[in-house]
Amino acid sequence: MEEFYTYDPNSNGSKGLVFIGKKILVYRRDNNTKVYPLYIDLPGGGPEPKETPFETFRREVMEEFGLVINREDIMYVRKYESILEKGKFLYFPVAKLPSDVEPHIKFGNEGLEYMLMSLNEFVGLQDAWPVLQSCALDYINATIE
Repeated sequence: MEEFYTYDPNSNGSKGLVFIGKKILVYRRDNNTKVYPLYIDLPGGGPEPKETPFETFRREVMEEFGLVINREDIMYVRKYESILEKGKFLYFPVAKLPSDVEPHIKFGNEGLEYMLMSLNEFVGLQDAWPVLQSCALDYINATIE
């Protein structure tokens, strides 16, 4: 998990779960994207120059939802080969925030709406990014072992 906090020139982003209490934060993408328009997505995105995967995730969650993710909020991280770019990697972190942050969500301009839902609901959706659902299932399996 330490490499999540160090610069990785082969990282093409960090997308993951943000728990708010027992629910996860998701949003519906808009039509302004070529990749999975109108699908349900998770917080995160691509890195700025010299950002660590953690810094990318922290910045993206702030831009998209106005929430601060601290290092101690991260409970799990897994690194995956990117399906979008050969030789690059996606980091899939899981952050846990208390339920009292919900009123502080400030939804940005990168989608149509945000929602809170159970993790099981997310993995069962027909209109969510399949690769992120697979990562979420890996997290579920890792936490029940």
